[in-house]
Amino acid sequence: MSYNEQETRYYLIDPVLREKGYDDHSKLKLETPAPVEAIGHKGRRRAGGGRTDYLLCVQAGDMPKPLPVGVLEAKKQSEDPLKGMQQAKGYSECSRFNVQYVFATNGHLYGEYHKISGLQAGPHSLKDHFPSHDDLTRRYANDTGIDIGKPESALLFMADSPAYPKARYYQDAAIRACFEKILRCEQNGQPSRVLLSLATGAGKTVIAANLLWRLHQAQRLPKPALFLCDRDELREQGYNKLKAVFGDNARIVTNSKGENSAKNARIHIATYQTLGLDDEDNDTTSFLSEHYPPDAFSMIIIDECHRSAWGRWSEVLLRNPNAVQIGLTATPRQLRESKTQNKDDALITANNLKYFGEPVYEYNLIQAQEDGYLAACEIVKRKASIDGKTFTSDEVLKANPIDAKTGREIRQEEIKDQYTSRHFDSQLLMPERIAAMCEDLFKQLCLHGGPEQKAIIFCTREIHADRVAMQMNNLYSQWCKQQGRTAKEHYAFKCMGTANGGREMIEPMRGSGERAFIACTVDLLATGVDIERLNAVVFFRYLESSILFYQMLGRGTRIDEVTQKYKFWLYDYTGVTDLFGTDFITAHSSGRKKTGGGGEDGGDGGEGGDEPPVIQIDGQTVSVNSEGRFILTRREGRDVKIPIEEYRREMLQQVLREAGNLQDFRQLWIENKKRRDLIDHLLGENYSPEVLRELEEMQDFDYYDMFAHHGYRAQALKRQERGQGYLDRNLPWFEDMPSDTAVVLKGFGHQFGLGGTEALESDSLWQVPEISRAGGLAALKKWGQPGAVILEAKGRLFGI
Repeated sequence: MSYNEQETRYYLIDPVLREKGYDDHSKLKLETPAPVEAIGHKGRRRAGGGRTDYLLCVQAGDMPKPLPVGVLEAKKQSEDPLKGMQQAKGYSECSRFNVQYVFATNGHLYGEYHKISGLQAGPHSLKDHFPSHDDLTRRYANDTGIDIGKPESALLFMADSPAYPKARYYQDAAIRACFEKILRCEQNGQPSRVLLSLATGAGKTVIAANLLWRLHQAQRLPKPALFLCDRDELREQGYNKLKAVFGDNARIVTNSKGENSAKNARIHIATYQTLGLDDEDNDTTSFLSEHYPPDAFSMIIIDECHRSAWGRWSEVLLRNPNAVQIGLTATPRQLRESKTQNKDDALITANNLKYFGEPVYEYNLIQAQEDGYLAACEIVKRKASIDGKTFTSDEVLKANPIDAKTGREIRQEEIKDQYTSRHFDSQLLMPERIAAMCEDLFKQLCLHGGPEQKAIIFCTREIHADRVAMQMNNLYSQWCKQQGRTAKEHYAFKCMGTANGGREMIEPMRGSGERAFIACTVDLLATGVDIERLNAVVFFRYLESSILFYQMLGRGTRIDEVTQKYKFWLYDYTGVTDLFGTDFITAHSSGRKKTGGGGEDGGDGGEGGDEPPVIQIDGQTVSVNSEGRFILTRREGRDVKIPIEEYRREMLQQVLREAGNLQDFRQLWIENKKRRDLIDHLLGENYSPEVLRELEEMQDFDYYDMFAHHGYRAQALKRQERGQGYLDRNLPWFEDMPSDTAVVLKGFGHQFGLGGTEALESDSLWQVPEISRAGGLAALKKWGQPGAVILEAKGRLFGI
């Protein structure tokens, strides 16, 4: 009997690795959580575990931690070791784990991919030809040019801090990629400039904390380090993480009676504003130049460096040319010229890449979802019927326009020639449109988990956020009255950066299940605020910036184990999900400059000044229509939203390739191993049968009927119908066999009606009272070989 993957590791692979010199210290088991799936209102973790492979490490002397240089993928004994070892996958896996080599083995033979040469090799004998620990150590040194025996290479072998000792594999990979570039820069006499790109929610601050700790342990911080960000929320987040590692040696930079409060600390945590870098027109001495001489720092980390243009963070970098400088970003490796890229996005990306160079490590949203570290996403697209209309100045004038704030009549000279949907809620406000969109959203929330769930609605401007909050509160009050329930406090609230702007509600929204559910904001919550239990991200705002869109999207990606939230809903009322495109590679983020009324993204950060009035017109007829539901996934290295119809079609094509007709499919399905191989293959290609079953509203049907119906046009029967049909149509068959055998086989029909195919292949089947009392397998032996009897019963069951 062939070994499964776990048995292959234990009986075949582990003994060979031990012989080759890979002890437990240099053969690390790599395990990830089970992937998340967009099932139900909150999603779920897929049954079973995540990926389990080996990280092969090399060791230098008595260094505290081994250095991963290769990943070994274990396959079942019966599987071809070269299966799936194509060049593209090999390169991707090397990059994902920041290793030089990818191996795959079935315990007998192995294949290999070499990142630097791009060559594949194998199959070779695992026992005879697999490189030993010493061989792999020499190969790594030759291929990378890094002599791990030199003192300066010690930083590669430093352990994580006691505060964060269990870094996720990609966090460790990112740090190692940083250190490898630092060593190469030093060897070449170049300044150390490093860029890391990881999806929002991937834990960039933990990476920074462990990175600084390892440098400290390697005695690489003779001067203080600076952690620089652009928002108070990010500063507090950074301080909390760094203080956990460095204690009182990590301090926030503040102006305390003319003195620097972090003067004697090892780790300085500051915002641009604190250092006096936020006013580009101010020529006076900044806090930076007053309190920090040139080359004051050994290390500078720019958090969310994509959020600030070059003029914001250049001064601190240029004053410290000898410091190691690292940019942390959620922007893609590159934003190619495209319809959806605006000039600000291009400028931010160009500045990052020009200064830091290409990212040494990238980890994107879809990878994090596949690994089970970030929440899955389901996209619901809706659109107001009026959004396709262009209003001319004459049409606006005939609608008796008023100033939305003061109620005064609008003069003709204050009206633009035309207004499209990009101007709605920014320059042209229609109460009926706001009411219709809010009512539709409230219905969607009720359909998908109930109204009392955490959501962020991104609005166009503050006046818009006020009106959306009012509408959502009114809808909630009406719902509570209809349900006979007591309304909870602060259901919907405006959340802005201005005084009395609702910022005080962020904490109860983050931590309470009894109040503060719907935050209506422009972009205050776009970055720096982690709300793990957030269930939905809603766009009532038009966007052109893909960077800003991805940062806003990232608010929903956190997993919350406490509330078992593994999925978030993305409600798109303005077509922003079209920014998921072929030009984007990973999660993005940006700080948007204030542009007054109706800037490049149709919004502003606040109200005031000499802005043109927001024109309100009444009496519009508005309905909201569906534009489909989508699954967020990755195709050919790109983030894309897949329509349900396309997702179904692609999955069914995979099934049809395995079985060309219904008879072949039925035969495949009744054989346990073939059926499980099919499901494993689909999951491996990122197709979830359970997601499809939910999207098709077929929760009462077995996978067999779902695939048979959509793939082969067979009539779909619910589990109960199929189970009962099996009992009714096979009465003569049951009457011919011994009574106890009939009881067992009839039990198959009952159990299928309850749990489908899985119920027939579970060990608990034989503990079902009626089956157990009748004798179970012993009763089947009276009718023939049990395996053959079970196959015949399944054939009859699925032949209904």
